[in-house]
Amino acid sequence: MKKYLLSLFMLSSLAISSCGDKAEDINVADIDSECGCVESMNIVLNEMIEAIDGKKISEMSDEDEKAFKEKIKPLKDKVEEITKHCNKKFPNVKYDKIKDCAAVEELKKTIEKAKDLGLN
Repeated sequence: MKKYLLSLFMLSSLAISSCGDKAEDINVADIDSECGCVESMNIVLNEMIEAIDGKKISEMSDEDEKAFKEKIKPLKDKVEEITKHCNKKFPNVKYDKIKDCAAVEELKKTIEKAKDLGLN
């Protein structure tokens, strides 16, 4: 889990223009801006937060944690796909340095929520 959130933070170093309101709707090949990268990651991370259903990972039973990890596997795969695409297309970009991208502030808030739930 830490690896995927770390990938998210690495991608957070980028910005994005996403193509949909759900992770499954995001066509990574269509992400054509730094802001699009950030928007896409925010969508995926929010879905991971929704999937955890308000529980902290540290408070889950082993069975619940296993089920949660299985449930979010497609989301983790999407994080990897977005990260690879954005790192290749926009190398060395820091997400917090992007101007005129409201998604940057939203992603920062989403990351904090994820940390509070133990998604790190």
